[in-house]
Amino acid sequence: MKKFILILASLTLALSLAACSGKSQTGSKETDNALEAFNSIVEKYPDKKGFHKVLKHWGFALPGGDKFEWTKDTSANPIDFAMVMVAEPFLKAGLDTDKLDSNYVFKPSEIEEGKKIPDLLIHPFNLNDKKETSQGSEDAFRRLLKADNDLVEYHKDLNHYRLFLNGGYEVQWTEELGMNNADMSFVIEADPLVKAGLDVTKLEGTGWIYKEAEKDDMGDHPNRLVKIYDIKK
Repeated sequence: MKKFILILASLTLALSLAACSGKSQTGSKETDNALEAFNSIVEKYPDKKGFHKVLKHWGFALPGGDKFEWTKDTSANPIDFAMVMVAEPFLKAGLDTDKLDSNYVFKPSEIEEGKKIPDLLIHPFNLNDKKETSQGSEDAFRRLLKADNDLVEYHKDLNHYRLFLNGGYEVQWTEELGMNNADMSFVIEADPLVKAGLDVTKLEGTGWIYKEAEKDDMGDHPNRLVKIYDIKK
C-alpha cells in the first residue's frame, strides 16, 4: 500500500510539473490569458454558442441580438472574425446602407433555417487565408490568436482584454466574469457610418454610446461607438 501511495504521489507531481512547464497555447502569456478568459465566458453560457455550417463560423450571441463570430478555418472565406450587429438602431438613426464603405457590410433580413434573421450590420476582419483544421470552438479561437499575438492586448486598469480588428474596431471581454457589468463590449468606428448618413445623436437609448476621438494611455482612439454587454441579463 505504501508503495502504491508513493507511486501515485510521484505521478501527481510529474503531472503538475508538466503542466507548469507546458508550452504556450498561443505563443504569448498575455494571449494565453485572453484565450482562457474568453473560453470561460463561453463555457459559462453554452446556450449562447452556435455554429454556422455554411460560413464555418462559431458564434457567441450577445444581448439584444448582436453576435461575435470567429471562423473554424481561415481558408473557408474572407471573414475570419465578425462583429455582427442588429442594424435597426442605425437605420432608424439615418444610416443609408448604399453609402457604406468596406468597413461595414449590410445583410438584409432573411429566413435562415426556419428562423427570421433581422437586418444586420457587420464589420468583417480577414486574418489570413491559411488552411486550418480545428477541433471545436476553443481550438478554433486559439489558432486565430496564435496566428497573430498582436491582435490582443490587456487593459490592466479596466481588467479586460482587447481584440483589435482593424483600426478602431475592438471586441473586448472581461478578465473574470462578475467583476462588473461589462462582460463584453463592441467598439466600432463612427466616422464611416456618419459619412453614410448616421446621426449619432439619434442613438440614445439603443445601448450604443458615442465617444469622440481622444488619446489616452492605451493610444489614439478615433470617433467611435461603444456598446457594453452584460451577458447575465
